[in-house]
Amino acid sequence: MTQQFPEIVINGDQIDAKKCIEEGTSFAKFLATIVAVFSTLLFIVVTYGGFLIVLLFYPIIAAIMRKKALAMVHGSGIRVSDKQFPEIQKCLIKFKERLGITDDVSVYIVEDNIANAFVVKYGKKNVVLLTDDIIHGCIASGNPKALSFVIGHELGHIALKHNGVLRSWLSKRFKKLSRLDEYSADAVGNALVQDKTIAFNGLLLLTVGYSMMPYVNYETVIAQAQEVASNKYSKKAERSLTHPLLLNRLYRILR
Repeated sequence: MTQQFPEIVINGDQIDAKKCIEEGTSFAKFLATIVAVFSTLLFIVVTYGGFLIVLLFYPIIAAIMRKKALAMVHGSGIRVSDKQFPEIQKCLIKFKERLGITDDVSVYIVEDNIANAFVVKYGKKNVVLLTDDIIHGCIASGNPKALSFVIGHELGHIALKHNGVLRSWLSKRFKKLSRLDEYSADAVGNALVQDKTIAFNGLLLLTVGYSMMPYVNYETVIAQAQEVASNKYSKKAERSLTHPLLLNRLYRILR
């Protein structure tokens, strides 16, 4: 007999995702674009136009790769629908409405030993991947609505066009931009759930895992997050990372 999945949908007002953009993102994007343009031109010159030929054929190659990747996801994950994990589907639909997202978005549950979630774009199709560990963790820790923050975070990336071809390429190579985008997506997720405790639990789950969450001293974690945020070496430590330090993300949520 199928067990009842807990309700995670959160109603609320419309959210303008652009108001959640982290300060400094526009400048970082501008710099990343300038460097990317000059790098591309340099490659074209150095390869005597060979790189330009690659760029011309890229759309065809990318289309084939997208179809294969989507087939892989569809063949190895469980697609969420109104009949399969309907509570997750309800949350997806409600958050899409509140963010004004009209693009096609599908959610798949995939097996992984890491509690995490991702959003990818295959052509015009957006796909949110939720690992079984992140879902189980939210439920087992007694914080099922933390999953709504996770979903809201990924939809924040979609609403702000972070997963487009060019933006994804820039973010992967210019990690400062990628980290700023993560803060922006966190802000969108926080605005959607309208409860910092829910958002905090969603991020804390990524930090310690669901099995340890019942034993965590929240006041101590908050104090540690403040220490990390005020430590000048924290920024230096995360320069090589695509995501901010998790304690920095916790601090931003509580700020």
